[in-house]
Amino acid sequence: MAQLAPPADVPDANAPADESELPVRIDRLEAALRQANGEIEQLQNNQRRLEDALKKFQADVDFRLGQGGGPVAAAPTAAPKSVKKADAFDPAADPNAPGAPKALGTTPPSLPLTPSAPAGPPMALNKPPPADAPPTVITANNGIDFSDAPRQQYNDSLDAYRAGQYEKAEAGFKAFLAANPAHRLTADATFFLGESYLQRSRPRDAAEQYLKVSTDYSKSARAPMAMLRLGQSLAMLGNAEQACGTFAEFTKRYPAAEATLRKSVAREQERDHC
Repeated sequence: MAQLAPPADVPDANAPADESELPVRIDRLEAALRQANGEIEQLQNNQRRLEDALKKFQADVDFRLGQGGGPVAAAPTAAPKSVKKADAFDPAADPNAPGAPKALGTTPPSLPLTPSAPAGPPMALNKPPPADAPPTVITANNGIDFSDAPRQQYNDSLDAYRAGQYEKAEAGFKAFLAANPAHRLTADATFFLGESYLQRSRPRDAAEQYLKVSTDYSKSARAPMAMLRLGQSLAMLGNAEQACGTFAEFTKRYPAAEATLRKSVAREQERDHC
């Protein structure tokens, strides 16, 4: 891939620098970097689509080749012939064969039947626990409470994210969301799933998760930060107009947000010339 050149209106780096122009040059370079990241993301998406199309084409070819040369006409079958089946056992042919009927009084008497062991007491049926009995909690040998397994799954995924294991964190948060779509930590898991994408320069996938938090869980504690991240992701994709609209919506929707978040939004608006 050819290297991307900086915008034409960026001054030459070897020219004498004017301190008043440094912020403008930095903003332009950041805009060029975001545009380059967006183009790289688009190329990656195109590559994934081409790979998927190639796999489908190969599967279709394999399926057609497995069909063979079309249906083969069934050969005409001859009319069945009636064949008399010989008896497997003919008492008249061999009267002394095992299983042949014997005359009464010619066979030895059978052994007497032995009494079977006395049956034990009937098994007691399990009675239901009282209505006021506390619920039974199944615990493992190490004392982990399985009643809060989703919380443990979320914590493991969050630990992987904090350790920089973003692919492991992505898999963990996806599994948590698939198994617990209505859990109290669903908004947090969705937000950190977006963070795991953003840390790997995948702003498009990250923006989808941030948008889900800011719309489906707009009352959650993660919603303000998710909207800020949504605007930043859109700016990285080169959608400055949508990014500015997102920052403006943040100001309207969360006027009482934390001061650090409001300052970050104002800084992003200035950077994107909103």
